[in-house]
Amino acid sequence: MPTYSHSKLTTYQQCPQKYKFRYIDEIPSPMRSIELHLGTTVHSALEKLYGEARLGQVTSLDDLLTFFQEKWDEGFSPQLRIVRAKTTARTYFDLGRQMLKDYHWTFHPFTQSTTLELEEKFVFPLDEGREIRGIIDRLARNKDGTLEIHDYKTSRRLPDSDQVANDVQLALYEIAIRHRWPETGGISLIWHYLAFDKEIKITKTPAQLETVKRNTLGLIRQIEAATSFPVHITPLCNWCEYKEICPAMKK
Repeated sequence: MPTYSHSKLTTYQQCPQKYKFRYIDEIPSPMRSIELHLGTTVHSALEKLYGEARLGQVTSLDDLLTFFQEKWDEGFSPQLRIVRAKTTARTYFDLGRQMLKDYHWTFHPFTQSTTLELEEKFVFPLDEGREIRGIIDRLARNKDGTLEIHDYKTSRRLPDSDQVANDVQLALYEIAIRHRWPETGGISLIWHYLAFDKEIKITKTPAQLETVKRNTLGLIRQIEAATSFPVHITPLCNWCEYKEICPAMKK
């Protein structure tokens, strides 16, 4: 059964040629970005924090930052691509530390809700012939029994209200949770924009979730019917891991 993810779908929307390189030709990524390394390392640190919170332990800020340092060093390579002008690897390392400091200060002692799952992988049928997969950063339950789907962003760009309202990723995650637990009541979708120490929370109506499902199926059918994969040239091309082999970048 064909399986899709939010990342796979947005890759096609951003650039069909990149989609072809990654998912049809299955060309291994020739490079790794500093932004990806930052995101992976910060997510690991927050997974540790809430993993210990589930055991009734409160991670100190010093321990959290030490863990971040260890994971940073473990995955770091001088070959990581840095695109943004006037930045270095140290710029991103310091940014990651500040994100964790702010988060620790804001949410200590991390008991606002009870963590149910961390970095939980899921697969659910979107229709009879297609599946959606993903990874939920953190799923939590409030004291009133409602659930929260948390997603941690290390982006240095804050979305506007329309972008938040039209986001598909966490809506698909909610559909997955409701498929697993049909009797679930309220679910909040929560983004943590760590660079801004900002939490954005919304809820979706059943009608909105149905629209997301319908539009996602429409996009998948469009992808499956595609016979050409044109290049979309945008500022994001500078961050693309396939830039060196892209025909548009060779001109």
